[in-house]
Amino acid sequence: MPSLSVLLPVRDAEPWLASSLHSLWRQTFRDFEVIAVDDGSRDGSGEALDRAAAREPRLTVIHTPPRGLPAALNTALALARGAFVARHDADDLSHRERFRLQHAFLAGHPRAGVVGCRLRMFPARAVTVGLARWMHWHNALLDHDAMRREALIDSPLAHGTALVRRAWLDRVRGWRERGWAEDLDLWLRLFEAGARFAKLPETLYGWRQHPGSSTRRDPRYARERFLALKLAALQRGPLRGCRGAGLIGVGQSLAVWKRVLRAGGIEPHAIERGRPWPRSRHAGPPGELRTPCVLVFGAVPARDRWRDALTSCGMTEGTDFVFVA
Repeated sequence: MPSLSVLLPVRDAEPWLASSLHSLWRQTFRDFEVIAVDDGSRDGSGEALDRAAAREPRLTVIHTPPRGLPAALNTALALARGAFVARHDADDLSHRERFRLQHAFLAGHPRAGVVGCRLRMFPARAVTVGLARWMHWHNALLDHDAMRREALIDSPLAHGTALVRRAWLDRVRGWRERGWAEDLDLWLRLFEAGARFAKLPETLYGWRQHPGSSTRRDPRYARERFLALKLAALQRGPLRGCRGAGLIGVGQSLAVWKRVLRAGGIEPHAIERGRPWPRSRHAGPPGELRTPCVLVFGAVPARDRWRDALTSCGMTEGTDFVFVA
């Protein structure tokens, strides 16, 4: 029985599939299987997978109608035999040492449930300024606390980079189809269930950028769906049972979150303010600040300033205040 199972959902990825699979077969860690689910491809990806499986006994191929990524992942998970489950996307590349290093980390850190790694994006001509900024942010979040704090900004761990203990996936019942980003949804549920996250400092994953990628065209990754996902997480967490909450931000972002909170039945006590109040020695939170408080700041330096100011006056992140974007 293999120690590690790789879940490989495939939808119309034929131009990149051979190189993606090659990056798996060249892994220095060899004790793994690959469960590929052809999710209704029309470009020959399914046939290419069948040809690859005829040459590689570690590859199992399942063909299904087009049901979407969460369903494809759960189909693969149901067949996976390993105690560790890796993600890998059909248009991406894994470094040859990725599985060895991630497997060794989880084997040596029994309290950790999920480990990712730093990533690179390619080709360079397709990497926008916004994507480069996201990659820098993602690659800077290397420990559990950092990822947990930033989890409502964006996905703090790229889906394709993840190696997860099977027991944790079973505990939260795998992936869900809720019409929003399945990766962030999974991370938030794992955080809430108590799973510990880690991220290796090595760059072990290549995320290919192209116009047909699901993150660019799938409606589940639209802005409104991310807002709905984050609101649901807030209502399970710091805003659970709240009819009102503090809200701090500026401009259009503040206006958007006023609307989102009200749509969730939470009346925001909004303060338009870009920088924290001047600190007085031994002073507690300003009297006009309501808790729990949602702070809407997309820029890392702004979050750092507010985090320092609020924790220094005795407030606890995740309970008294939380950042969103």
